[in-house]
Amino acid sequence: MTTRVDDLQKIPLFSRLSSVDLQFLATKMDEISVPAGTALITEGMGNHALYLLAHGEGDVFVDGTHRRSLGPHDFFGESSMMVLVPATATVVTRTPVRAYVMSHRQFLEVRVHESVMLQLKSAMGDRRAADRKLAS
Repeated sequence: MTTRVDDLQKIPLFSRLSSVDLQFLATKMDEISVPAGTALITEGMGNHALYLLAHGEGDVFVDGTHRRSLGPHDFFGESSMMVLVPATATVVTRTPVRAYVMSHRQFLEVRVHESVMLQLKSAMGDRRAADRKLAS
């Protein structure tokens, strides 16, 4: 059976973290299962979680336009967690999804962990660069 640490290690965002860092991170997340057709984040609304997909697929929409598809080991919600702004996109599950979720409270506990935050900030920069390419 796959453990939470195993799943986290497969997510590119966390693939370079040590086993100690992954163990720490695993204790700061909850696991959820949601059916297909569920809006996990709604553009323009407050977002209260960082999501990491373990299984299943979702779609990202910006201004009603499909921007990308998500699958296992993708993550989203990081922008609004870092800077406390409304969600910049809507994410809807296409299939049933099992995901790891980090609330604001849990995220605050992780923010003091330097190696985890460096990975997250790097991934946010990569995501913004990719979004700019899609928009142009």
